[in-house]
Amino acid sequence: MSLRAELIGDAAGMPGFAVLLPAGWQATDADLTAMGSRLDAVLNAFPDSTREAVRGRIASMLSSARAEAAKADIVRVFAPAGLEPEEFVPVSLVASWLHAPAGGSIQEVGADLIARRGATTLDPGGSILTWPITKATRVEDGEVEVAGAGYLLPVPGRPKTALMFRSQILRSAAGFSIPDDGVAAMSLACDAIVASVRWRRAA
Repeated sequence: MSLRAELIGDAAGMPGFAVLLPAGWQATDADLTAMGSRLDAVLNAFPDSTREAVRGRIASMLSSARAEAAKADIVRVFAPAGLEPEEFVPVSLVASWLHAPAGGSIQEVGADLIARRGATTLDPGGSILTWPITKATRVEDGEVEVAGAGYLLPVPGRPKTALMFRSQILRSAAGFSIPDDGVAAMSLACDAIVASVRWRRAA
Protein backbone atom coordinates (compact mmCIF):
# COMPACT_ATOMS: atom_id res chain seq x y z
CA MET A 1 0.00 0.00 0.00
CA SER A 2 1.45 3.37 -1.00
CA LEU A 3 1.43 6.27 1.44
CA ARG A 4 1.80 10.00 1.04
CA ALA A 5 2.45 12.71 3.59
CA GLU A 6 -0.17 15.38 4.23
CA LEU A 7 1.34 18.49 5.84
CA ILE A 8 -0.83 20.68 8.07
CA GLY A 9 0.77 24.08 8.59
CA ASP A 10 0.74 26.27 11.68
CA ALA A 11 -2.59 28.07 12.08
CA ALA A 12 -4.13 30.34 14.70
CA GLY A 13 -1.20 29.82 17.02
CA MET A 14 -1.43 26.04 16.84
CA PRO A 15 1.57 23.90 15.81
CA GLY A 16 1.91 22.25 12.42
CA PHE A 17 1.97 18.48 11.97
CA ALA A 18 2.03 15.82 9.27
CA VAL A 19 0.11 12.58 8.77
CA LEU A 20 0.53 9.72 6.32
CA LEU A 21 -2.52 8.94 4.18
CA PRO A 22 -3.13 5.62 2.41
CA ALA A 23 -3.57 5.54 -1.34
CA GLY A 24 -7.05 6.74 -2.27
CA TRP A 25 -7.45 9.07 0.74
CA GLN A 26 -7.44 12.86 0.67
CA ALA A 27 -7.64 15.73 3.14
CA THR A 28 -10.20 18.53 2.89
CA ASP A 29 -11.22 21.48 5.02
CA ALA A 30 -14.23 21.33 7.34
CA ASP A 31 -16.63 21.90 4.42
CA LEU A 32 -18.08 18.43 3.71
CA THR A 33 -19.53 19.26 0.29
CA ALA A 34 -16.88 17.26 -1.56
CA MET A 35 -17.57 14.21 0.60
CA GLY A 36 -21.28 14.42 -0.20
CA SER A 37 -20.53 14.47 -3.93
CA ARG A 38 -18.35 11.36 -3.64
CA LEU A 39 -21.01 9.52 -1.65
CA ASP A 40 -23.63 10.39 -4.27
CA ALA A 41 -21.45 8.82 -6.96
CA VAL A 42 -21.14 5.64 -4.90
CA LEU A 43 -24.85 5.47 -4.02
CA ASN A 44 -25.79 5.62 -7.68
CA ALA A 45 -24.38 2.10 -7.97
CA PHE A 46 -26.68 0.77 -5.22
CA PRO A 47 -29.82 -1.25 -6.02
CA ASP A 48 -32.91 0.91 -6.51
CA SER A 49 -34.59 -0.76 -3.54
CA THR A 50 -32.08 0.64 -1.03
CA ARG A 51 -30.46 3.63 -2.75
CA GLU A 52 -32.83 6.40 -1.68
CA ALA A 53 -33.24 5.13 1.87
CA VAL A 54 -29.47 4.94 2.38
CA ARG A 55 -29.04 8.32 0.68
CA GLY A 56 -31.44 9.87 3.18
CA ARG A 57 -29.62 8.39 6.13
CA ILE A 58 -26.22 9.57 4.84
CA ALA A 59 -27.62 13.04 4.18
CA SER A 60 -28.70 13.14 7.82
CA MET A 61 -25.23 12.05 8.93
CA LEU A 62 -23.56 14.76 6.84
CA SER A 63 -25.96 17.39 8.17
CA SER A 64 -25.10 16.38 11.73
CA ALA A 65 -21.38 16.38 10.92
CA ARG A 66 -21.61 19.88 9.44
CA ALA A 67 -23.38 21.13 12.56
CA GLU A 68 -20.66 19.64 14.76
CA ALA A 69 -17.94 21.07 12.51
CA ALA A 70 -19.43 24.53 12.85
CA LYS A 71 -19.08 24.31 16.65
CA ALA A 72 -15.69 22.58 16.79
CA ASP A 73 -12.19 23.80 15.96
CA ILE A 74 -11.86 21.51 12.93
CA VAL A 75 -8.41 21.16 11.37
CA ARG A 76 -9.02 18.68 8.52
CA VAL A 77 -11.41 16.00 7.33
CA PHE A 78 -9.80 12.86 5.87
CA ALA A 79 -11.74 10.43 3.68
CA PRO A 80 -11.32 8.06 0.73
CA ALA A 81 -11.61 9.66 -2.71
CA GLY A 82 -11.51 8.42 -6.27
CA LEU A 83 -12.26 4.79 -5.40
CA GLU A 84 -14.48 2.51 -7.46
CA PRO A 85 -18.02 2.23 -6.03
CA GLU A 86 -17.59 -1.43 -5.15
CA GLU A 87 -14.43 -0.59 -3.16
CA PHE A 88 -15.83 2.41 -1.30
CA VAL A 89 -16.69 2.35 2.41
CA PRO A 90 -18.44 5.43 3.85
CA VAL A 91 -15.79 6.54 6.36
CA SER A 92 -14.43 9.85 7.56
CA LEU A 93 -11.75 10.89 10.03
CA VAL A 94 -12.09 14.38 11.48
CA ALA A 95 -9.21 16.18 13.22
CA SER A 96 -9.86 19.08 15.59
CA TRP A 97 -8.15 20.97 18.38
CA LEU A 98 -9.34 20.31 21.93
CA HIS A 99 -8.70 22.69 24.81
CA ALA A 100 -8.96 21.54 28.42
CA PRO A 101 -11.63 23.18 30.57
CA ALA A 102 -10.56 26.22 32.58
CA GLY A 103 -8.30 25.17 35.43
CA GLY A 104 -7.83 21.68 33.99
CA SER A 105 -5.29 19.89 31.81
CA ILE A 106 -5.32 17.46 28.91
CA GLN A 107 -3.87 14.87 31.27
CA GLU A 108 -7.04 15.17 33.36
CA VAL A 109 -9.18 14.92 30.22
CA GLY A 110 -7.32 11.71 29.32
CA ALA A 111 -7.84 10.28 32.81
CA ASP A 112 -11.57 10.99 32.50
CA LEU A 113 -11.70 9.23 29.10
CA ILE A 114 -10.02 6.18 30.62
CA ALA A 115 -12.45 6.13 33.55
CA ARG A 116 -15.69 6.89 31.68
CA ARG A 117 -15.09 5.67 28.11
CA GLY A 118 -12.65 2.82 28.70
CA ALA A 119 -9.95 4.56 26.64
CA THR A 120 -6.74 2.61 26.03
CA THR A 121 -3.40 3.48 24.46
CA LEU A 122 -3.00 3.12 20.70
CA ASP A 123 0.77 3.44 20.35
CA PRO A 124 3.62 1.61 22.13
CA GLY A 125 4.74 4.85 23.78
CA GLY A 126 1.30 5.38 25.31
CA SER A 127 0.96 8.95 24.00
CA ILE A 128 -2.28 8.38 22.05
CA LEU A 129 -5.55 7.41 23.72
CA THR A 130 -8.35 5.76 21.79
CA TRP A 131 -11.88 4.67 22.70
CA PRO A 132 -14.77 3.13 20.73
CA ILE A 133 -17.67 5.23 19.52
CA THR A 134 -20.64 3.24 18.23
CA LYS A 135 -23.95 4.96 17.69
CA ALA A 136 -27.27 3.43 16.67
CA THR A 137 -30.14 5.76 15.80
CA ARG A 138 -33.77 4.72 15.28
CA VAL A 139 -35.46 6.14 12.20
CA GLU A 140 -38.89 5.61 10.70
CA ASP A 141 -37.88 2.70 8.51
CA GLY A 142 -35.30 1.04 10.75
CA GLU A 143 -32.00 1.77 12.42
CA VAL A 144 -28.76 3.45 11.36
CA GLU A 145 -25.56 2.18 12.98
CA VAL A 146 -22.32 4.14 12.85
CA ALA A 147 -19.09 2.61 14.15
CA GLY A 148 -15.93 4.53 14.89
CA ALA A 149 -13.43 5.67 17.48
CA GLY A 150 -12.11 8.74 19.23
CA TYR A 151 -8.40 9.56 19.55
CA LEU A 152 -6.60 12.03 21.83
CA LEU A 153 -3.02 13.24 21.21
CA PRO A 154 -1.52 15.77 23.64
CA VAL A 155 0.29 18.64 21.93
CA PRO A 156 3.96 18.63 23.02
CA GLY A 157 4.73 21.51 25.35
CA ARG A 158 1.08 22.52 25.69
CA PRO A 159 -0.50 20.85 28.73
CA LYS A 160 -3.93 22.34 28.01
CA THR A 161 -4.19 21.46 24.31
CA ALA A 162 -4.65 18.23 22.35
CA LEU A 163 -5.29 17.11 18.80
CA MET A 164 -8.44 15.02 18.69
CA PHE A 165 -9.56 12.69 15.91
CA ARG A 166 -12.94 11.05 15.45
CA SER A 167 -13.65 8.33 12.92
CA GLN A 168 -17.11 7.46 11.61
CA ILE A 169 -18.00 4.41 9.52
CA LEU A 170 -21.53 3.83 8.27
CA ARG A 171 -22.00 0.24 9.36
CA SER A 172 -25.64 -0.32 8.39
CA ALA A 173 -28.75 1.52 7.22
CA ALA A 174 -32.03 0.65 5.52
CA GLY A 175 -31.12 -3.00 5.04
CA PHE A 176 -27.68 -2.16 3.67
CA SER A 177 -24.65 -3.19 5.75
CA ILE A 178 -20.87 -3.08 5.43
CA PRO A 179 -19.21 -6.51 5.97
CA ASP A 180 -17.31 -6.85 9.24
CA ASP A 181 -14.00 -7.22 7.43
CA GLY A 182 -14.64 -3.94 5.59
CA VAL A 183 -15.38 -2.12 8.86
CA ALA A 184 -12.27 -3.66 10.44
CA ALA A 185 -10.11 -2.58 7.49
CA MET A 186 -11.32 1.01 7.67
CA SER A 187 -10.86 1.03 11.46
CA LEU A 188 -7.26 -0.12 11.05
CA ALA A 189 -6.69 2.51 8.36
CA CYS A 190 -7.92 5.23 10.74
CA ASP A 191 -5.72 3.86 13.55
CA ALA A 192 -2.70 3.95 11.23
CA ILE A 193 -3.37 7.52 10.08
CA VAL A 194 -3.64 8.80 13.64
CA ALA A 195 -0.56 6.85 14.75
CA SER A 196 1.43 8.46 11.92
CA VAL A 197 1.06 12.02 13.29
CA ARG A 198 4.42 13.81 13.56
CA TRP A 199 4.72 17.27 15.07
CA ARG A 200 6.60 20.04 13.31
CA ARG A 201 9.71 21.00 15.23
CA ALA A 202 10.05 24.61 16.24
CA ALA A 203 12.82 26.40 14.34
